[in-house]
Amino acid sequence: MFILAESKGMVTEVLEIFTSGGWIMFMLGSVAFILYATAFAAFAYVNRGNLTGNDSQKWAKWIEQPDSAEGRMGEALRYVLHGPKLTIKTVQRRFAEVRLNLLSAIDRRLLVVNTLVAAAPLAGLLGTVMGMLTMFNGLAQGGGAAAMARVADGMKEALITTQTGLTIALPGLFIALIVKGKRDRISAALTQLESQILCARFQNES
Repeated sequence: MFILAESKGMVTEVLEIFTSGGWIMFMLGSVAFILYATAFAAFAYVNRGNLTGNDSQKWAKWIEQPDSAEGRMGEALRYVLHGPKLTIKTVQRRFAEVRLNLLSAIDRRLLVVNTLVAAAPLAGLLGTVMGMLTMFNGLAQGGGAAAMARVADGMKEALITTQTGLTIALPGLFIALIVKGKRDRISAALTQLESQILCARFQNES
């Protein structure tokens, strides 16, 4: 019973803080939802399968027997090595297609995440300006309890929106950096696999 009452009190406090930030908080909430939905989708995408080169010790066997290749790297390998008459240009063209499809999907998500990471503090700054305008309006009214209450509300709006914008942006920035690192590992793994295929299949060609 005590835990339920405490949880209810926390929810009430959060709602009070949210509403005291003004309508900008709804904008920040929308930015946060899209930002983290996209960020976690990108994080799940780069972690799915074995594209980062964790199975590199198996690549030599997979190049000789593409049907035994596993995971998403195996799918890419079978596509690249498909067909009886392979040439260096064919392998390079197919690797370029694989690299474009995989990396562009990550880059699109990263573009959205990075844009929203930059937008969150700007939206918070907009709330800061609006809060300061509310404060100045309160000061313009002179003394009195109503004027001081208006100044206090403006100050609260200015501080809450700034804090919320930064709180949204910082974790998103760290997630974007992690995804970018894994994206670079995938790119490096594909380049390494391409070189290994060219050396194994076409080492005798000039």
